[in-house]
This record gives sequence, C-alpha cells and structure tokens, in this order.
Amino acid sequence: MLELTVLVLAAAISMFYRGLIAVIAPELSTDLGLSESDLGTLASLFFIGFAAAQPPVGMALDRLGPRLTIVLFMGAAVLGTGLFAAAPTPFAAYTGQALIGIGCAPIMTGAMVVVGRRFAPARFAFMVSVVLTLANLGDLASTAPFAWLSEALGWRSALWTILGLTTLSAILCLLFLGRDRQAEGTHPESLTELSLGMVRVIGIRGLWPILPLVLTGYGVMMTLRGLWAGPYLAETFSLDPAARGTVLLAMSIAMTAGMFIYGAIDRALGKRKGLVGGGTALVGLACLGLALFPTHSLALAAILLTAVGLFGYTYAVMMAHCRAFIPVQAMGRGIAFLTLVGFFGVGLLQWATGLIMETTGSYPLLFGALALTLAAAVLAYAFSREGPEPRS
Repeated sequence: MLELTVLVLAAAISMFYRGLIAVIAPELSTDLGLSESDLGTLASLFFIGFAAAQPPVGMALDRLGPRLTIVLFMGAAVLGTGLFAAAPTPFAAYTGQALIGIGCAPIMTGAMVVVGRRFAPARFAFMVSVVLTLANLGDLASTAPFAWLSEALGWRSALWTILGLTTLSAILCLLFLGRDRQAEGTHPESLTELSLGMVRVIGIRGLWPILPLVLTGYGVMMTLRGLWAGPYLAETFSLDPAARGTVLLAMSIAMTAGMFIYGAIDRALGKRKGLVGGGTALVGLACLGLALFPTHSLALAAILLTAVGLFGYTYAVMMAHCRAFIPVQAMGRGIAFLTLVGFFGVGLLQWATGLIMETTGSYPLLFGALALTLAAAVLAYAFSREGPEPRS
C-alpha cells in the first residue's frame, strides 16, 4: 500500500534522527565544546520535544487526520535540522534538536493511528511491528553509513543532506497519504472535547501498571543506542567513528530483527504480558552484564549491546497491550499519550545519565542504574492485566 510506504519513509527519517548523536558525539563535543552532561541534554531534547508535542499531536490526529498533522509538523523538523547543521553555539544546537523532535512527533503516532483504523485489532501489533521494522532502516542508516558520510563530508554537511531527505519525505506525505478522516462512527469534536478526551485517557486504570515500563523500556534502549554506546566504545576501547558505527550497526540490526520477531510471536500467541516482561528482563540482565564487566573485551561489550537491541524493542507489542484499553474514538489521543510517556522517558533517562557521567564518569554506574530502572518497571508491570482478547 502506497500510504504505508510513504509513512515508512517518514518514520525511517524519524528513526534516523533518534540515533545520530551517538555516532558523532565526540565530534560534537570538540566542535561545540560540549561536556558529557551537555551531550546528554542535547540527545534528550529530541525526545523531550517529541514528547511535549504529543498532546497537540493527539488532538490534531483525531481532528485533522494523519496527513495534515504529519506534514505541518515536519516543517519544524526541516527548520530544526538546518539550525542544528549551522549551529555556532550549543544553544543553537539544542534549539535545533528540540525542533527536530517536535517535527517528528506525529510520524509514528500517525502511522499507528492509520494502522489502527485500517486493520483489525488482532493484527495491530503485527502490522505496527512491520512498519517499525521497515522504518528501522533509518536507524541502521544512522550508524555506520552516517559515520562514513560524516567522516567524508563532516557532520554539518551530512546533516544538510538529511535535511534534503526530510523535505522530500514531507512532500511525499502531502501528495500520497490517504484522505484525512476521523475514526468511523465518530463526530468532529470541539477543542474542549478533544482536551477532555486526553485527560480521560490518563484516567484509564488498565494502563497504570503498564506506564512505568512505557516510560523506561524504550528509554533504556535508546539511552544506550542513541547516546552512550558510542562514547563508551570510544573511551573504553578507543574505537574511531567507523568502528563505533559498525558496532552500533550490529545493535540496530538486532533491534530490527527483534522488533519483527516480537510482532510475529504476538500474532501467533496473542499473549503480550509475558512476552514484554520476559524480553525486558533480558535487557536488564544485559545492562547488568555491562555494569559488571565493562572493560572485559570489545567482543563481550558488542554482544551485550546487541542483546539490548534484540530484546529491547517491545514497543509495538506494548502499544498493542495498551491499545486494548483505549476506546476507538480516542485512538489518536491514546497513542499520543503513550508516546508522550515513552519519549519523555527517553529524554529523562538521557538527561539523568548525563548527570551521572558528568558527576562520576563511571560507565559501570551508568549501566547498573539502567538495569535497576528496568527491574522496578518490570515489577510494576507484573500487576497489569492482559486486557481484552484481540478481535480478528
């Protein structure tokens, strides 16, 4: 379907932006004079901007539909990329990164709304996992390929190239996304009704035990993949950008494979709680291994980082678990709220780990803190309900 193809391209660009800081972090530190805490702040601003934009994104998706919402917001991503690429100061880079996050905010949320409206609930997790798996090519491109491009052209010129691709994607969304419409059987809501609907989503009790894992599950993986894996490999094993990019590429390939595997298992079994909880526990064990043996060998570090990628991408299945509790007329706001929580969690963890590294400089402490965070979230998740059976 052409509509999903266009969405996949836009989502791939959003995925690309999420992971590029890890690849060029040492170069950014040198050119812009960024400390470890500053790097954490810079990386987190994409996710904070992404999260902060979710309330208006959710209301716009339910009122305007995915096409107009995605295209309008992507203008901010184009502007932010240009500002980041030309940034003479850290503040300009911070502003550009936040604008990129805001601009990418409706892409995956919009894609999930499209999938939710086009496919039966029983197929939701599998179809979202397919979209995310294909979109994750953008994350793959932000590893070794982007490292090679930035090494050849410099990181600023490499970002100008990405700006061109982002502009092209926005144009394709405008031309080829399906006609904007509300969920079937609903009526246009006023701004007050839209806002109250967002509040009602927050009050859905079935979501509460799942929210700690929504907050931290994706956040831990992206804190490693999107920020600290690159500096860790550079400082501990003296890897250059190309070598760092290769290890991150392996991690991203594992993320892509894991995402599809989770979707396929969910489609076959339909039982999400054990799948998400067990996979997250394995991520926590990988983080614990990095905390206990941070300098043992490059091979072990690469294996454990790859394990984080393979088992960490429970996002589609967890969204499907949450979706079972959300009424169809609030689908846009429901998914937007969950996305807000998830991406705020990434920003929060990246900011907090930046403080840890600025204060202690200890990678074992960093990895241990992430393992402990996941353990607490899995404990809360154990009290969640499976939810209504998916309808075919």
